[in-house]
Amino acid sequence: MPVMKNRYSQGLTLIEVLITLMVASVLLGVGIPNFNQFIANNRMATAANDLVSAMHLARGEAIKRRQNVTICPSTNWQALAPTCNNGATLADGFIVFADCSAAAPNCGTPNLTVDAFDDVIRAGGPLPDDIRNQAATTTDAGGVEYLSFGPNGIPRNAPGFGAAVSNLQFCDHRGSYDTGGGVAAGRWVQITPTGRPQIYRDFAKVEGGLNTLNGC
Repeated sequence: MPVMKNRYSQGLTLIEVLITLMVASVLLGVGIPNFNQFIANNRMATAANDLVSAMHLARGEAIKRRQNVTICPSTNWQALAPTCNNGATLADGFIVFADCSAAAPNCGTPNLTVDAFDDVIRAGGPLPDDIRNQAATTTDAGGVEYLSFGPNGIPRNAPGFGAAVSNLQFCDHRGSYDTGGGVAAGRWVQITPTGRPQIYRDFAKVEGGLNTLNGC
């Protein structure tokens, strides 16, 4: 008669299961925070880059059209006839538009109004909820956080609306935080006197004394 051999299933012992669970918990404890940090870093970089690209567009269009071009906050940016909004910030949504107070060829001064002879060049939605515009350089008399470029690409003020912004500070829930390698969680955007916007992400600059908005 053939000899019957007992076959035993090769499973895991209780100790092996406990070790596996311990290793998995350690990996999750390290990996999830790093992944959340990666998402937050990417969200901040994208938000700052999108807004600065809109500023570059506004400046380039002003030079090309030889007209005033303004970027201002707009909470109704999706509307057929969007407007600049008092008390809002560029983080709430924005529009880039040819901003003339008179018909061509006499453009006149910027008036932060999309008139019948103006056209909207670009519109952008609000930044993610956890990213806020910490502060602008000044509180404008008209309550509008705007940046207007003249035909030469140089920033100019809109009469009756106070000074155009020259610094913006963007922060998220992490506040003043070094994400590693000297890179700040927030972003400082500075508009030079010639109209070129510059993004700073170095922690020493974003949170340092040169930033008039004092970082996050």
